[in-house]
Amino acid sequence: MCIRDSINAEYGGRHRGAMENLTNSTLNGTVNGTGGPDGAPADMMVVYAALLITAPTLVYYGSKRSLATEDKETMSTKDAMMFPIIGSCVLFGLFLVFKYLAKEYINLLLHFYFILIGTFCIASTILPWIEAVRGKATTKLCNTSLKIPFYGEELPIQLDANEVLAFIVGVAGAGWYGLTKHWLANNLVGGCFCIQGIEMMSLGSVFNGVILLVGLFFYDIFWVFGTNWVMGDGNSVMVSVAKNFEAPIKLLFPKTLPAVAGQLSMLGLGDIVIPGFFVAMTLRYDVRVGKGATRVFPFCFAGYVVGLGSTVFVMHVFQAAQPALLYLSLIHISEPTRLLSISYAVFCLKKKKKI
Repeated sequence: MCIRDSINAEYGGRHRGAMENLTNSTLNGTVNGTGGPDGAPADMMVVYAALLITAPTLVYYGSKRSLATEDKETMSTKDAMMFPIIGSCVLFGLFLVFKYLAKEYINLLLHFYFILIGTFCIASTILPWIEAVRGKATTKLCNTSLKIPFYGEELPIQLDANEVLAFIVGVAGAGWYGLTKHWLANNLVGGCFCIQGIEMMSLGSVFNGVILLVGLFFYDIFWVFGTNWVMGDGNSVMVSVAKNFEAPIKLLFPKTLPAVAGQLSMLGLGDIVIPGFFVAMTLRYDVRVGKGATRVFPFCFAGYVVGLGSTVFVMHVFQAAQPALLYLSLIHISEPTRLLSISYAVFCLKKKKKI
């Protein structure tokens, strides 16, 4: 069992595991923390620049890596339809848990869980870089099996030297986060979650992507603005969970350096991973139909940057948390979908065959 297989085994099944990981990364993944009055204008410009560089970079790199990954989890139309509903149930459930139970114990349990998953994600992300430097290993250093309770069967474990080194790096990175909860360590683990999610998940079709984005469009509106109307004081279910959920499922950007506790802007991983699925799909489409035949990916990627920039602009003007998918969904549903339809028709007319 290689490192990537270990991730799937840890989730307890490939399809179920991918959907659970996706749900966890999107619980508070559609909220951006506003800069607020605590940060000086110059400091906030640095925060916005870091945010607008980091998120698109993760989307771009994850999309490129998805080209070389054949063994992907494919989202069905039913999954796309159910995702906002499942996400809403989990989100509201966490809101009630944090409201009526001691959040310290909940976060402690989640803390160890994300350290374990973070170890495998960091290892899987760093492995291609190690192989690029050291070359692919030809012999296995470890060849055994592990019986996991309640799993029902033994899992083979086969690790070469590169995978062992990657695992050591993963343990170090996840351990750094576990011991310090430093914002850089948080972003390391969260960034690897994003890359692995975009690399290993496929929407299956543009239709599924449109269904998912439309559902999350209304999901964001309700849980950010709708619940804010009920709760008042600029609070909402989404923001409340995001602030109480102490796990690397959001990227953190300090408003001042050195960082001060509580003075951090945040970007949920869902604002990176969900649009990243769509962007990566357009890149694979461009590559599949042939170089120069279509150029959907550049427009889709540019749309992501514009949508994220629009979120930051509105967030800065109104000094309030904004649901980024509210802006990103509209852009990714409209222009890239139109371009995909046109380019597909042109390709079929030229090649006279289906793909």
